[in-house]
Amino acid sequence: MHQSYTRRITSGSDIERTTFFSDAVFAIAMTLVAVDIKIPQVPGNEMGRAVAEQWPEFAAYLLSFAVAGTYWLSHHRLFRLLKGFTAGLQRLNLVLLFFIGLLGYATDMLAFHSDRAIGVVIYAATLGFIGAANTSLWLYAGRRRMFKEDVDPRLITYARVRAPVTPAVFLVSIPVAFINPVAGIVTWLAIPLVDMGLRLWGSKLPDAVQADD
Repeated sequence: MHQSYTRRITSGSDIERTTFFSDAVFAIAMTLVAVDIKIPQVPGNEMGRAVAEQWPEFAAYLLSFAVAGTYWLSHHRLFRLLKGFTAGLQRLNLVLLFFIGLLGYATDMLAFHSDRAIGVVIYAATLGFIGAANTSLWLYAGRRRMFKEDVDPRLITYARVRAPVTPAVFLVSIPVAFINPVAGIVTWLAIPLVDMGLRLWGSKLPDAVQADD
C-alpha cells in the first residue's frame, strides 16, 4: 500500500506544474540579470560617457541572456517530448533551477571582475553547472525511457550529443582562466563554432530532428 501510494504521488503523466514552475524561475532569473544594470548617477553632460563605461555589464547581460535562453529552449524541448515525470526527474530539475537562480550573481561577477580569474571562474562554473544539470535531465529521461513513443530515437541522439557542448566548454575554460582570465573568456567562442558543426550534422538527419532545432 505504501509503495503504491508513493509511486502515485512521485510520478505521473501531468508535467504542467513542473514546466510552469521551471519557466517562472527561468523568466525571473533572466529578468534580474537586466535589473542589476543600474542607471548611472552622474550629471547629464556625463551620462553618455557613463553609459559607455557600462559596456562590460551590457556584454555580460547579452551573453547570460543568450546562454540562459539556449538552456531554456533545450529544457522546453525536453519536456515537450516527455510522457510523464518521476521523483528523480523533478529532483534533477530542481538542481538545474538552483543554478539558474545564481545567474544574476554570476553575471555581476563577470561584469565587474572579468579581468580577474575569480570573476571568470565563477561565471564559467555557474553556466557549466547549469548545462551539466540540463544534460543530466536528457540522459536520465533516456535511461528511464520517459520519451513519448512517437519520438524518433535519432532526435534523442542528436539532442544528447548537442546538450553537453556548452557546459563542457565552460568547464574546460575554468583552468584556462586561472592562467589567463581573458584566454578563459576567449575559450567560450568555441561554443558557437561547435554548435554550428552540430547544426550541419543535424541538417543531414530526418525532418523530425531538424524541426526540433
